[in-house]
Amino acid sequence: MEDSAPPVSTPPSKPATGAKATIERFSAAVHRYTELFFEKLTTIVVYHPAVTIGLVFLFVVIMAQGVWFYKEELSPDKQFSPRSSQAVKDEDWVLDRFGYENRPVQTMFEAKEGVNMLTKESLLFMMEMHEWLLSQWKIIDGKNVTYEVVCARYTKGDDCKIPVSVLTFWGHNRTRLEAEPDPLATINTVSWRSLEPSGPPLDSYLGSAVFDSRGALVSARATLISYNFKNEKVEISGIGTDDPQSRYFEIMIAEDSASRRSQDLAKHGIGAYIATLGQHAEAGGEALHSDVNNLIIGYILMLIYASFILSRSRPKYSHSLLGIVSVISVGLSTFSAYGFCWYIGIKFNTVVQVLILVLLGVGVDDTFVIMDSWWDCAHIESMRERMIAAVKHAGPAVTITSVTDLIAFLAGSSSSLPALQDFCYYASVGIAFDFMFQVTFVVAVAYLDTVRQQQSRADVLCCIKVGDHTGVCLGSDEEKARWTEAERGLQNR
Repeated sequence: MEDSAPPVSTPPSKPATGAKATIERFSAAVHRYTELFFEKLTTIVVYHPAVTIGLVFLFVVIMAQGVWFYKEELSPDKQFSPRSSQAVKDEDWVLDRFGYENRPVQTMFEAKEGVNMLTKESLLFMMEMHEWLLSQWKIIDGKNVTYEVVCARYTKGDDCKIPVSVLTFWGHNRTRLEAEPDPLATINTVSWRSLEPSGPPLDSYLGSAVFDSRGALVSARATLISYNFKNEKVEISGIGTDDPQSRYFEIMIAEDSASRRSQDLAKHGIGAYIATLGQHAEAGGEALHSDVNNLIIGYILMLIYASFILSRSRPKYSHSLLGIVSVISVGLSTFSAYGFCWYIGIKFNTVVQVLILVLLGVGVDDTFVIMDSWWDCAHIESMRERMIAAVKHAGPAVTITSVTDLIAFLAGSSSSLPALQDFCYYASVGIAFDFMFQVTFVVAVAYLDTVRQQQSRADVLCCIKVGDHTGVCLGSDEEKARWTEAERGLQNR
């Protein structure tokens, strides 16, 4: 039999010295004092859970008063252009002295294949649409708003600015157009390179224009009428700055033209399309509402997920209610972050509304870490001492996660893009509040949930008493005795 090789002894590691030793001592001290902090905090929470929950809700109510200072930035220019840039300063200077530019509104006409937009019949259809637009009206804020109200004027008291299109050759007058024997010939015989002095050339108002070998215009498949609406912007609740009369008049004519388009295509072979700033703003608003609905769906899915992860097959040992409370805590921290930022004057913007998704990932994860530590402390009999030990053990991990995220978003707040900068401010405050709520509100509810478990009550339906096994109420002493302490300990996992 061969002799076995002697065991190799590992020399003891040398203690760290110098800077390394200082770092290790500092790290150990931070860890030790962090655990001590959570031990004392959790002791207060588990001895006064109802007071803790009440104080958290009081804090949320106080932060909610920030809604009175709510301001929203909806201007894309101001959201994504650096506040200190010369472009923003120049824009503010121009607006202060000259006001906003007119709002362009374009009615575009596209013909089916083989239909010429420059025939008399097609031009008369354009005239019909022009007259239809001028005849529209809408009651806005109790006032009858017509084209004469929303049209742009050179100065107050002047007539409306004249629309520009191929109909300019006939002054947008039906009688003159009807008396025209050959509109295309008139277009080609008049000096038509520009429809108005110093204005753009005619071919900029035509689409798919066809010219013959001599350069004469033969046909066009598309054309447009260009209007100018006033743009006297004011603050509109929930929308931002806009001209309410022009905005809602534009939306109305765009929707009405869309509703009659199929009929026009069937009758004339031409479809009319109206492009306005109001349409774009309305489409953006609808997209935001759709995003909010998606956020609600995501929030509900997270409720289901958190409840599933913390649930167990036996109602007594399940903690699905705590998963719901954790997600609710994230909602409270998000709302509190909004209120606090409104208090200090940070405007809300379209990017900030996704904040809850960021906080959901951070907050619910903290609950999972705390509950995992709770299950690791199953050997502790007292529920209070067990909760204190669990949070004491999980506290440093939860703190490191939250501080890391907080520092990351504080660094992101140095961005020159206002929308991203403000989002990082909201996120930093939200993460701080979420951390605070997780180690107080959620821990208080978690302790009350352990009391429920100790009293053999079902998860969620706390008024129902249950046994250690699923769906069977407490029976005889012999039935209870079948479950050993080891088996019951396993249910705490």
